[in-house]
Amino acid sequence: MSVAALDTHPVPSCVRSARESFSAVPTSAWDGLETGEVRRLVGELSRLESQVAAHKMAAARVLEKARKAAANGDGPRPGTGTSTGATISFDFGGDRSGADALVNTAQRIEEQTTLTENALASGVISSKQADLISRALAKLPDDVTAEQRERCEETLLTDAQKLTLKDLRRRAARITETYRKTTDEVDADEDEILRRREDEARKKTSFSMWDNNDGTVTGRFTLPEAQGAMLKTALDALAAPHQKVGTVNAATGEMDEIGFGQTYPQRLGHAFATLVEHLPADSLPSNGGVSAVVTVNLDLDTLVGGVKAAGLSDGTRISAGEARRLACSAQIVPMVLNGTSLPIDLGSANRYFNRSSRRAMEKRDGGCTAPGCDRDSRWTEAHHLNPYAISKTTDIRDGALLCSFHHHRVHDQQWSGRINPDDGHVEWKLPGSDTWHRNTRWRP
Repeated sequence: MSVAALDTHPVPSCVRSARESFSAVPTSAWDGLETGEVRRLVGELSRLESQVAAHKMAAARVLEKARKAAANGDGPRPGTGTSTGATISFDFGGDRSGADALVNTAQRIEEQTTLTENALASGVISSKQADLISRALAKLPDDVTAEQRERCEETLLTDAQKLTLKDLRRRAARITETYRKTTDEVDADEDEILRRREDEARKKTSFSMWDNNDGTVTGRFTLPEAQGAMLKTALDALAAPHQKVGTVNAATGEMDEIGFGQTYPQRLGHAFATLVEHLPADSLPSNGGVSAVVTVNLDLDTLVGGVKAAGLSDGTRISAGEARRLACSAQIVPMVLNGTSLPIDLGSANRYFNRSSRRAMEKRDGGCTAPGCDRDSRWTEAHHLNPYAISKTTDIRDGALLCSFHHHRVHDQQWSGRINPDDGHVEWKLPGSDTWHRNTRWRP
């Protein structure tokens, strides 16, 4: 195409005009608008973004057709990349995966839909909605007619303007109800779609983690949707309560410090750590004959309040306070040494609170016994007020329930705990304080 032709072609002039218009307006200009107008304009920009996405898809298809033609010896290569996605990413941004997704979506929309691209080009739906609709139509049963396919597409386009992306995906799984005669047929269609999705999800499922060499590990995982929902629900439940500790505010009578972290990701992270500590390790399968239960090796002096570090069975070193806390957990077996290579106390079943004693403490304590904490008993750990290696007893009169956060605090800061002799409730004295405090939750 000649330069003169380019000057009159609508696409180059449209792109040039759009860029010039945006370049003429500084981003600081938004500060002078009222909130309502800003919100309206953000919606307009989103629609404009959809229109731009439609044109990018159209361009991607042109490039892909040219690439295939070149591969067949029918014309010159349109770019420097080995694929259309590589060519597009090379020209701007370098996002190869994003460019590949653009090409794939563009092809799928052309193959599977008749109305969706026009809706996207008009700014009626988003690019993610267009992608979802094209995927849904691609999964329709083999016996669907062209008329039925178009009816499904029209329904999804209408629903896309009022449903969230998640709800639209659920709607798409039952889209055959627009033409099926019975509910049983629709149920069967949905079940087949979900079964295929679950099969694909299992293929994509993975987990990896690595040591950051700074006392933390970082991980990445992909889970099927159902297991992801289970994990999210558990973490939200664990992250929801407010765990308070610190110094007592004279005016409110409550503790000042709150939890391990303030942000939602921090709370979820600590919730995940708590979940890991509550895994039923004694019920997990062995690995080559080796139990999944972790052993914490510590000296007797460390157990009763010393500062000597301890080690886990895989060689990981932990602080004295963390070792004392983990030694309370039925998921980690403590091996207490007394200056020799032989243990003087190897954790066994009778050193832990059994189900009956645990239930009795749940009834008595109602949850975490730390002052101001609202965590319920489901996510607490049984703590020996006096180390088992010293007392040799596992009795509810020597036990207290603590959430993971406060269990850390009790061992790190060496709180003093007791059972009140008058009413039998747990009380705590913080270091440097002469006053006993208790959790004042209502107990029926």
